Amino acid sequence: MFSKPRRPGALALALALLAGVVSIAAPRSRADAMPIFAQRYHFRCTVCHSVLPVLNSFGTYFRNHGYRIPKAPVHGTTIAALRYQLEYETDPPSGQRRWSPAGVLLSSANLGNITAYLHYNLGAGGGPSAVYLAYLATYDAHTQMTYRVGYVELPLMQSPGQRLDDLAPYGYDQTHVGLNNLNLAAPRIGADVERQVGVARIDGTLAFGEYSGSAYGGKPVATGEATYASRPELGIFTRVPVATGVELFSDTLLGQRAIGVTGQPVFQDAYQRLGFGADAHYKKLDFQAEQWYGHDGDADGVGGQITSSGGYARLRWFPVPHAYLAVRYDAAANPYIVRDWVGYAGVQVYTMRFILQNVHTIGSGKNYLGGAMTIGFPGPLKY
Repeated sequence: MFSKPRRPGALALALALLAGVVSIAAPRSRADAMPIFAQRYHFRCTVCHSVLPVLNSFGTYFRNHGYRIPKAPVHGTTIAALRYQLEYETDPPSGQRRWSPAGVLLSSANLGNITAYLHYNLGAGGGPSAVYLAYLATYDAHTQMTYRVGYVELPLMQSPGQRLDDLAPYGYDQTHVGLNNLNLAAPRIGADVERQVGVARIDGTLAFGEYSGSAYGGKPVATGEATYASRPELGIFTRVPVATGVELFSDTLLGQRAIGVTGQPVFQDAYQRLGFGADAHYKKLDFQAEQWYGHDGDADGVGGQITSSGGYARLRWFPVPHAYLAVRYDAAANPYIVRDWVGYAGVQVYTMRFILQNVHTIGSGKNYLGGAMTIGFPGPLKY
């Protein structure tokens, strides 16, 4: 996904150039959004997004309330939208393309009090197309509860697949433990029930399976393993504001997987994942951090108990509302330790997003520079 810079100052120069572009190109006035929700409520993209597809506070509120605004006029929409992304690598891994195009079909429809949502990846790097997210959502104002059922994302503080602000997965999001290939970034097949309790927001999830792949698709890698949920996965996710602009959160997952390796009998791995974190905003700065701890009863097939850990700390600065410069520290141990510094920048220009990113792997000293352009279709719509 990333290429090695030709000189040590490549990242600094690239970020400086992008910062200059940000100050000139970032939209300061009207910016129309991709259709569907924007058309339905005559929104602009700036209503819900900081830098698409990253949601701002209102966008998060809108999603958490079943993509509805009570008593607001509803207008006609297009049937679907397309998102196209192009990444470039100067030194791609063996078997992968230098230019990596990928696409996503997005669709939504109101069915009475229920909103249907579809995210269908069109394949990338020779991979197959597939449904990534597909669920029904509704919000009950009387009980202050939101219901989602189908292919749903885990309600993490940062979205590992849909609203990620860069090109690299966060610290622990895609960590595998032993032969247990289930990770936090994988959408679940099941249900998510969310309720407002005082100032706190609590989600409960129940999953019977998961999607194996990426948001844009990708060529599958044969591992010789066959894994599946042998017991439903239960999750509890809590968000509690403790001061102006400061929120604490905790995430808990409990489940069990059946794991089969070619030529060996199937074995069971009971696993737990526990995370704690904080999110804080002050003027143009936001800071977010989370630490995860994992325990697997038997993820290697020989009865060994494996512990894992990892997390991230991210500082992001918005010089203008729709562009950011960010630095993030990622770490994961399963039990092998991987640590990275990630520096990146993003800017939204109408329905386009540009990202530049450098990953510095601690220990090896290697740097990987990469970038991507994402475009939403149809283009700007005038109301």
